[in-house]
Amino acid sequence: MILFSVLIILFGATVYCVLTPDQYRSIVKIRIIPPAVPEGIVRSNVDANTGSRLLIIRQDILNKTYLLGLINEVGIPTLGFNGMSVDAMVNTMRKRINVGEDELKKKQKVDEKNVLDPNIFILSFAHENPQVAKDVASRLTSVLVGENIRSRETVTRGTTEFLVSEVEVTRKKLEQQEEKLKRYKLQFGGELPQQEASNLNRLQRLQDQIKNNSDAIARLQDRKIFLEAQISNIERNTGGPENQDSWEAVGSAKQMSPRALLSELAMRRKKLEELSEKYTSLYPAVVQARLEVEQLEKKIATMRQAAKKTDGTPAKERAGRSAPQSMPDLQDPSWDSAESQRLRGQIAAIDLDTVALKRENAEAIRTIDQIQRKVERLPQREQEMVALTRDYDNIKKSYEELLAKQLESQVSQKLEEKQKGERFQVLEPANLPTAPFKPERLKVLGLALLASLVIGAGVSIGLEMMDPTLRGSKEFKSFFDMPILACLPVIQDDRSRHRVAIRRAAVVGGLVSILGAYVIFLTLHGDKVLSILQTFVLHIGGTN
Repeated sequence: MILFSVLIILFGATVYCVLTPDQYRSIVKIRIIPPAVPEGIVRSNVDANTGSRLLIIRQDILNKTYLLGLINEVGIPTLGFNGMSVDAMVNTMRKRINVGEDELKKKQKVDEKNVLDPNIFILSFAHENPQVAKDVASRLTSVLVGENIRSRETVTRGTTEFLVSEVEVTRKKLEQQEEKLKRYKLQFGGELPQQEASNLNRLQRLQDQIKNNSDAIARLQDRKIFLEAQISNIERNTGGPENQDSWEAVGSAKQMSPRALLSELAMRRKKLEELSEKYTSLYPAVVQARLEVEQLEKKIATMRQAAKKTDGTPAKERAGRSAPQSMPDLQDPSWDSAESQRLRGQIAAIDLDTVALKRENAEAIRTIDQIQRKVERLPQREQEMVALTRDYDNIKKSYEELLAKQLESQVSQKLEEKQKGERFQVLEPANLPTAPFKPERLKVLGLALLASLVIGAGVSIGLEMMDPTLRGSKEFKSFFDMPILACLPVIQDDRSRHRVAIRRAAVVGGLVSILGAYVIFLTLHGDKVLSILQTFVLHIGGTN
């Protein structure tokens, strides 16, 4: 059983080693050159993980479209793909291409002190023809280097375009939020939280104004009472109110002096200017003050025209009319009437001032009510402003961050376009392999011999353990503690001899068949077997 296992398994391994075509592998060693500009100065848009980027590049290289183009470029007969389907050719190419660090670690034995450079990896291609392996590896190297540059530029360009679009979208959102905030401030002006202090100050000023106007009204009322008392005294001295009309007629004939009228006009104009600064032109106090100024201007104009008409009178008459008196006659009824008329004019002015002040107080009270309502709505406006401001601040922060990233991405894109970023450098170009790397015949034959011995011995031991036959007295004594009286020999009859003959014929026939297969195989492939044996001898000799 052991012999048959060894012969059969070794024959199968030999057939595999001889019939399996040699495959040669051309290897290219590539180094990853870091960016010319440090990462801390210009941030790259490309993932810095070499493994993930190599995986992406490997997927691009192993793409079906690219592999078909490479197969057509090299030639189907050259690659030995005659009669194969498209999918079979693509799958075969994928199996023979390798990109990464695994093969480099297999190629170089690395201990703890001699660690492989993580920035170095290899690209390899396996083929039965060493020249074809070298040519395809060279083409793959150029594609890998170019694909790395193209992929980095594509990633940076795509990142920049994405950030530009996001910045534009965020900018529009920010402008919309700014417009919303602006409309809110215009709509609720005076009710905003930041206007609370100004509203309170305005309330204080209005309250002070009401107090000052009330004091002024009280003073005017006191003066009015005083003037009315003077008028009463004058009327008692002149005979009562029944003669008032005649005295007013006389007093109306007498006019105030031009200097007094001009002084009164200046005072009224000053008051009109003060009211115009505080109120609009339609405010009642402004309208009243403007009417008084116009009346005084008309009166002064009338006096000037009368003075021009009197220029033609005789000098004596003018001298007599204009002769000054050293002291007015207090007993003259005309003087009392004029004085009473002047005091009544002052009372009328006091009444007008009192009405204006009361109107100002009423307007101030209404304004105070409005301001107080605005102050009461401040908490509600504050909550609304907090929501609007929070959204605005978040959008603004997002916009500033995206804008900064966009600038960084644009700088990174320029860096990649000028090929100052990370790039690949070929350390060792594609070599022309001299020895095949597959199949590993010595390893295959050694494993086959070991497997045949293990299988043959295991099967033999198993069959022996499963056979219940006791062959001899020693085996009987190991199982039974009984004395042996006699041992009978094996009785050889025709049936047993026939069984033994068949077994021997099977063994001999099997051995002859296996040895015949060996002879036939050696006859057909003797040169290849001899070459393999020479390779083994050279390999063993070189190892020793």
